[in-house]
Amino acid sequence: MFGFIVYLHSIMPLYAVYMAAAKEFYTYPRILQERATAGGLVLQLTEKITLNLKKSTVLADNLVFVTSSKRLNQMENVNTSHIQANLFHDTKYQSSLMVRRIDGAVKVEGIVNDNLRIKPVHETERSLKGEILHKMFEIPDIKERFIDFALKSEPLRKEGEHSRGHKRKQPAPHTVHERASGTKTFTVEVHVISDKAHQQDFQANEELISYMAVMTNAVNLRYLEMASPKIKFILVGVTRTKKLDFAPSDGSTIDGEKMLYGLRKYYNQGKVPGKPDVVFLLTGFDMTDIQNGRLDSSLKGKAALGGVCTPNAIGECEDVALSYSGVNSMAHELAHTLGSSHDSTKECPWSMGYLMSYVDGGLRKYKLSPCSQKSIATRVNNLPNDCIRVLSDKNYLTHHKRVPGQTVRANYFCKRVFMREAKGKKVKARQTPNCKITCCSDAGAFVNCKTYGMLDGMECMPGKTCKRGVCGKHEWFH
Repeated sequence: MFGFIVYLHSIMPLYAVYMAAAKEFYTYPRILQERATAGGLVLQLTEKITLNLKKSTVLADNLVFVTSSKRLNQMENVNTSHIQANLFHDTKYQSSLMVRRIDGAVKVEGIVNDNLRIKPVHETERSLKGEILHKMFEIPDIKERFIDFALKSEPLRKEGEHSRGHKRKQPAPHTVHERASGTKTFTVEVHVISDKAHQQDFQANEELISYMAVMTNAVNLRYLEMASPKIKFILVGVTRTKKLDFAPSDGSTIDGEKMLYGLRKYYNQGKVPGKPDVVFLLTGFDMTDIQNGRLDSSLKGKAALGGVCTPNAIGECEDVALSYSGVNSMAHELAHTLGSSHDSTKECPWSMGYLMSYVDGGLRKYKLSPCSQKSIATRVNNLPNDCIRVLSDKNYLTHHKRVPGQTVRANYFCKRVFMREAKGKKVKARQTPNCKITCCSDAGAFVNCKTYGMLDGMECMPGKTCKRGVCGKHEWFH
C-alpha cells in the first residue's frame, strides 16, 4: 500500500502587499545598491517597498526541457546560467523574483510576497530616466480541502530497475543499502510538468522555466526552519505537455485521483528524463473528486506519502498560470512526498494551522510544524545515499530570485484566480487586513466576493510586505 494525501484548502503565504485605493498600481523599480561580495541587491519597487535581495540557486546548470505530446517527447538541454544569474529572494518578505538588467534599466517579475506580484508592462514608453514601467497587483487567498487516503499499489517497475529510473545490478542476498543517516542537507531534485491547460499561457520555453524557478524558490521559503537535515528543492527539469492528457477532462475540470495515477504511469513508463527525486505536476484544470456522492471541486492537490526516490515519487496541485497561486499547495504536497502527513497529534494539532493543515494559523501556515519536521527527518535519514546525492547538473532556480508577490498585482491576481466565479464580469481587488485580498465581481444586482491570502512579497502596508503571513519589513534572498 502507498499513501496518497490530498491538499484541499490552499494556504497561500500572506506577505506585504501595497494596498492602495487601486488594487493594482504601476511603478518604476530601480536598483539602489549592489553587493559585489554576496551578489545581492537592494531593490526599490516603490517609495514604500524596498527589498534586500540575495542570490538564489534553485536551477540545475543544465536543465532538461521536454515538449511532450501523445507520441513524442522532444528534449533539449538548456543552459540556465543566464536565468539563474537573475534569480533572487528576500527571506523577510518571502519574495521570489527574476531581476534582469536591460539597456541600463531593470525588469522585475515574480512574487513580492504571498499576495503581491510584479511584472513589466510590455510595449510602453520608458520614463525620462529610461526606467521600465511595471504593474504590481494582488492575488486572492485560495481555500482548499484536505483528504488522506490509501490506494492499492500496482507493480510499477520491472525487476532490477532502480527507483530513480535507471537499471542497476541486483544486490547480493543480505546486502544492506547504505543509508543517508546524519546528512546535513537534502537537495531534492524536482522535475516539474506543466499540463496542457497550464502551459498555454507561456509563449516561450524560457518564460515557463523562469516561472517554475520562481515557484520553486518560493516553496523553499516554507522550509527555512527545517534543520537536521536542511531541505532545499532545486529544479532539474521542466516538461510542457501540449496535447497529453493525464486523465479524462471536460476541458475545464479533471478527476484528481485519476490524474495522479496518470502521472504515475507517465513517470514509470520512462517519459521523464534524468533521475529526479520527485516529479510534480502543475495543472490549469479544476481538480475534482467525489464527496458524499457529489462532485466536489475544492480539491487542490494530491501526493504519494513518502514517495520520494521511489516509483511513487509524484505530486500534483492546481496553479493559475502567471499568478503563482499554487505556491503553498506545492509546498504542502512536496512535504507529503518527503514523508510528512497532516498535523493531527496532541503535540501538533490540526488547529495550530501550520503548513500541513488548512486551518489559518497566521504566520504558522508558512512553516512546517515540529512534527512535520520530525517526520521528514525520519524519512530522509532512511533514504539510500544514491537518493541523497545530487545526480543532476541542472538547477533551474539559480537565475530566478523573485517571489510571487513581486511579479503579480492585485487586480491581475483576482482576474486570474476569480475568472470562473466572475463569468466574464469585471473583477476588482479589495483590501482586507492581515495580508488578505478580496476579489469581487459586479453582477449588477449583487456583488460576488471571495477572500484569498496575499502572495509572498506583496505590500500590505506602506514600506512593508507579506512574508509567510506576516506583514513587516522583510529580507527575501540570501
